[in-house]
Amino acid sequence: MINRTCEPSASFNSTMKEAAWTQTSRLLEESLRRHLKVTLHLAGAGPEQEIRGFVTVINTYLEEIKFRAEDEWLWIKFSEIISAHT
Repeated sequence: MINRTCEPSASFNSTMKEAAWTQTSRLLEESLRRHLKVTLHLAGAGPEQEIRGFVTVINTYLEEIKFRAEDEWLWIKFSEIISAHT
């Protein structure tokens, strides 16, 4: 599980409960290990976004993942992730 050793930063999505984040982080790690495709629901400046792909890097220091969605690579902050599912 992606372990945050300190209190969540101010940028961390405050609406996400700890249990939901635990479940989401396990799914992100499974995507990384098994190249399992997942769908991410993201919050941003505009309306909620949904993307499908798999995790290629998890950077716990910068609190972000590198995500391969179709033909593009995206760096996504943990704070932008609302939920994830297979």
